[in-house]
Amino acid sequence: MSKIKKEIIDIRPKYKLQLDSRTTITVRTEGALKAWKEKYPEAKLIE
Repeated sequence: MSKIKKEIIDIRPKYKLQLDSRTTITVRTEGALKAWKEKYPEAKLIE
């Protein structure tokens, strides 16, 4: 009996934010992105 490995495909958009030099977070919605940008105005959007 062989095991079949299924690949998980996630098509939801993901945004990576660098809040400071040590902290990077991933958010999934534009609403969450906007909320984090309000809390941390100097946050940078990474690919």
